[in-house]
Amino acid sequence: MSKNKEKDLRLWDKGKSIVPFATRSQKLAIDLMKKVGMKDCIIESFKEGKVLKTNCLNPLSISLENLTEIDEGIISELDKNGLSVYHVLLSRFMVGKQTEIQCEHEVSKYEKVISTTSYLCVPKDILTEAMTFDGDITNESNRELVIKEYIEHDLFMANQGYIYSYVVSDDGLTDFYYIGVKVLNGEMLRVS
Repeated sequence: MSKNKEKDLRLWDKGKSIVPFATRSQKLAIDLMKKVGMKDCIIESFKEGKVLKTNCLNPLSISLENLTEIDEGIISELDKNGLSVYHVLLSRFMVGKQTEIQCEHEVSKYEKVISTTSYLCVPKDILTEAMTFDGDITNESNRELVIKEYIEHDLFMANQGYIYSYVVSDDGLTDFYYIGVKVLNGEMLRVS
C-alpha cells in the first residue's frame, strides 16, 4: 500500500507540475515580504517587475524611492550571480552598539553610525544555493525535500525578523548575511 504524500503548494503549480525555479524564487520573495508585513504596494510593484527602495535614514520620515543607477548596477551583478533582489533598504546601523540601563532608562553606546544599503534577495536556483550551504546535499538528494526545507528555513527566519541580504555600507564593506528587520505600519526598518 502506497502512502499518499501531500504536495507542497510552494513547489507545485496547482498540483499538476513542478514550478520552474525562477517562479519559485519569485514566490519565495513574495512570501517573505508578506511574512514580515511589508506594504501591499511594494509587493505589487515586485510582482510587476519593479524593485523599490525604502529610505529609512530618518525613522521619522520613511519613504519609498526609485532605484539609483548604482542600485541598478548592483542588482544586475547579483542577478548575474544567481540572486533575485526583491527590495532595497537604505538605513543607518550602529557599529559596536552596547546597551546599558542607567537610572531606569536604556542608554546605547556605539563606536560609529554608518549608512547601509541592504539588497534583500533570494536565490534563483534554490537547490544549487542549498547545496553551497550544506555539503551533504548532492544532485542525487531528494530535490523536493531540499527545496522545501530551504523555503521553510527562510520563512522561519523572516518570521523571527531576519531577512537574507547583500549589504553595502558607506565605509566600503560588503557582505551577505541575515539582517534584523521590523515592520511598523508597513514600513520596514533595519534593527540589527
